[in-house]
Amino acid sequence: MTGLPASGKSTIAARLRSELGAVLLDKDEVRAFLFADHVDYEREQDDLCVNIMYDVACHHFKRRPDSTVILDGRTYSRRYQIDAVKQAATRASVPLYLIECVCTAESARKRLESNPGSHLAEDRNYLMYQNSKAHAEPIDEPRLVLDTDAMSEDQCVRAALNYLGVF
Repeated sequence: MTGLPASGKSTIAARLRSELGAVLLDKDEVRAFLFADHVDYEREQDDLCVNIMYDVACHHFKRRPDSTVILDGRTYSRRYQIDAVKQAATRASVPLYLIECVCTAESARKRLESNPGSHLAEDRNYLMYQNSKAHAEPIDEPRLVLDTDAMSEDQCVRAALNYLGVF
């Protein structure tokens, strides 16, 4: 799952997990578990958590080659992040399906401000969204783009399942 904060990644990922019986690995949950009171939201810690998720995904694929693993919690808005997930898919010998959630900045602001403090990542706010957007690099890989403003949650899930070849 790719997309800026509050774009709908986690909502769609949770629905896909349920629909597919998939394993859902969430970077924010991994980070909270591993670092508890020592979370720093810096790139080094973020990358470490995601690399651990890749290792766990590879383990799942080795044990159950027909399994589906959904990676959530990273924007994949930087080229090095896309390169890393591509390498992880290659290492696991599985196809990579990128699903990007997008929304307007105003929708992201409203989503972020509607339930302050409700997200596991304490740094998740509109300033973080703006910073992520300002530093985002284009994704040049094939992907499904879901406009979570224009499409209902059900429509997004159906489009994702179609993209994944389930329908």
